Amino acid sequence: MSDLAKYHDHLIEQRLADFETLPESDSRSISNMIKGILRRWYIVLLIFFVMCAVGIPAIWLLIEPLYSVTGAIRVDPISQDPITGEVDTGGISYQSYMNSQAEIITSSLVAERVAGDLADKNLAFFKSEPTGFVTKLKQRLKNSKTKPEPASILKQAISNGVISAAFDRRTEFIRITVKSANAEEAKTIADAFISVYTAVENTSSSEDEWQTINLLEGEAKSLAGELKIQRENINAKAKEYGSKSSTTLDKRQEIKLERMGMLLTKITEWEARRIDLEAQVDVLKERFELPDANTQEQATEQQKLAIEVEQGVDPNDPMRREYINADPILNMFIANLARLEQELIVTKQILQPTNQELKNKADVVEALKERIEQHKTEVGKVYDSFIAKKAAEAEKEKLLNTKKQLADIQDEWELASALEKRFKDKFDQEDTETIDVGLRQMDIEELQFQLGLDQQMYDTIRRRIQILEMVQKRPARISVAYPADIASIRDKRIKYTMALMFGSMACGMMLAYLRDKADLRLRKPEDVVKRIGIRIIGTTTSSDTIKKTLFPRQIAGDYQTIRANLRLLNGDRIPKMLVVTSPGTREGKTTFAINLATSMSKSGKKVLLIDGDLRKPDVVRMLNLPRGSRGLQDLLFGRKIDQAVYPVSSIGLDVLVADSRNRDDACELLTLPGSRQRIKTISEKYHHVIIDTPPVLAFPDALLWAKMADAVILTSFAGQTTAPDLREATEKLAQINANVLGTILSNVEVRDGYYRYGHNYYVQNARSWKNSKRDRSKLLLLAESET
Repeated sequence: MSDLAKYHDHLIEQRLADFETLPESDSRSISNMIKGILRRWYIVLLIFFVMCAVGIPAIWLLIEPLYSVTGAIRVDPISQDPITGEVDTGGISYQSYMNSQAEIITSSLVAERVAGDLADKNLAFFKSEPTGFVTKLKQRLKNSKTKPEPASILKQAISNGVISAAFDRRTEFIRITVKSANAEEAKTIADAFISVYTAVENTSSSEDEWQTINLLEGEAKSLAGELKIQRENINAKAKEYGSKSSTTLDKRQEIKLERMGMLLTKITEWEARRIDLEAQVDVLKERFELPDANTQEQATEQQKLAIEVEQGVDPNDPMRREYINADPILNMFIANLARLEQELIVTKQILQPTNQELKNKADVVEALKERIEQHKTEVGKVYDSFIAKKAAEAEKEKLLNTKKQLADIQDEWELASALEKRFKDKFDQEDTETIDVGLRQMDIEELQFQLGLDQQMYDTIRRRIQILEMVQKRPARISVAYPADIASIRDKRIKYTMALMFGSMACGMMLAYLRDKADLRLRKPEDVVKRIGIRIIGTTTSSDTIKKTLFPRQIAGDYQTIRANLRLLNGDRIPKMLVVTSPGTREGKTTFAINLATSMSKSGKKVLLIDGDLRKPDVVRMLNLPRGSRGLQDLLFGRKIDQAVYPVSSIGLDVLVADSRNRDDACELLTLPGSRQRIKTISEKYHHVIIDTPPVLAFPDALLWAKMADAVILTSFAGQTTAPDLREATEKLAQINANVLGTILSNVEVRDGYYRYGHNYYVQNARSWKNSKRDRSKLLLLAESET
């Protein structure tokens, strides 16, 4: 059972080629870059070995180690009290002092003295002879013939960091460091700096202390004169004010402030009382002192009273209702009404409704009811007039009381105003006296404060003078901690060697990447779409990127996908006569033609495979047909069709093979009169005819076959076919108006193929074909026999 039949029932992904160029993600581009470098691994190794072979010996021969020589000076703590013996363990001031001394060590004064001491020792350091290769090269480029002075050489070395002085914060040491390739000369220079600085600092320290003492004594004399003048001013103030004690003045000021507080409280109380009385007087005066307003108010009140009498009191007033109900006449009327209503009810029981007597009694009852209501109104008016009279009498009495109240309030307001004025006058007097006492106290305190400051400064100066005089008698603070010796050896050759190795590796990777970018060979379907834009019909998987047990299924799926795409690309049917060609040689066109014909034959179609390569026919060899088989030349020369076709019963395929006996006359055979008709006649007996032709760019045979066929398929081999070749082949076919369906990219990795079956495959590097046995292993009929 063939592979195509075996996997016919499985789901095969059918995917049509996409012309759009998809944007590459960052991870994809990085992956492609790594793959490109790995493909050119030999370039990386070659560059690495060449650069290391040249650079490493040069580094170890031309670069010398640098010696760092260090000596130290010890400096005692700067603030040791000669009286108490207390020592400052080093604060901010001590660190600043040590940093300043480190600057002095590398100053011009010390450098010039060191140069004078070392002038007769004939040191190579002062000959300005460079020791390193790079330094020698720089000096030659400068072409300087003037020999510099020793002091200038030392200053330049200090500026370049060759000679340095620094304070070690963890100790009391100032370290002098000299860097040189000659360790002995570096020791001599460092010791010279130590000895010169020690001598200079001890001498200058004594001179500075004497200058400081003289300056402080002059300042002390000036302060003594100012203190005398300030004491005389304070005594004069004390005689004028009676006391120079701030405590006495404070007590007097407190008494004054208490009195002012009491007076201010009284002023506030009487001022509030006066304002209250003024408001009451103003209100009462508006009512009585303005006659028009009073008359208008009285008229208004009388008018309101008349309206109240007219309208009456509220009829629902309980007192009014009680007054009316207590009227004896009203009670008599009500009793008679009750008796008449009772008689009327009895009469209604005896007489007819139309009886005149009954009507008369009813009229009497109604008349009595009207009389009762009328009497109630009269009694209510009497009550209302009584109430109005009482209200008028109460208003008159209220007016008299208000006039009396106004007179009393005016008397009280005059008294409050007089008391308020007297308290204010007394408060102003006390305020003036309090301010005067405060100003006196401020004058005396200011003089005493200034006197205290000057006295404190005077005492500080005198104490400083005494300390400096004692400091002159103590031992020197600066001494030699230890002489110069080698502290470290800096050898950069190892570091430079590692940097060279990494740099050579990076250069190799960069060159490999650039070489890969310059490679125009096609490797993936995306490369074809991006670089050329030609349609991709399908792909075939490389046998090196998949397990051997899974390869038959994979290759069957690849060709089933190709058949499906051919149908979709040609209006839902596969072209009858297909030409299979390629841009160049060894690009898998013959293998593809045989496999495509086999795949179509296994699908139930009658297929004819024509070996159209008259120059190098490979179909006989790859199908393992008998040697000497020929048929195409016989057909073109007019031989019968049945005698020219060779049937392959194992795969149900008919083959029209060729040989290379007419290699030089290939074009002439194809252009013979009747060649096109003979090919067309033989193709009528088959559903599909697959023609394997020579490469398009090598020979014109493929163009002749393309003009005979219905469509053309271009094959390309991943990792071998270049984009310019495929583009040129496409353009040549387009010039003769050939129907190019697209291209088949062969030998691609399984993950880049157009058929995905869902298995996990082991990926290996692609290998090129080496012999015909390797070629035959890729054919469907052989893959079927192996399984």
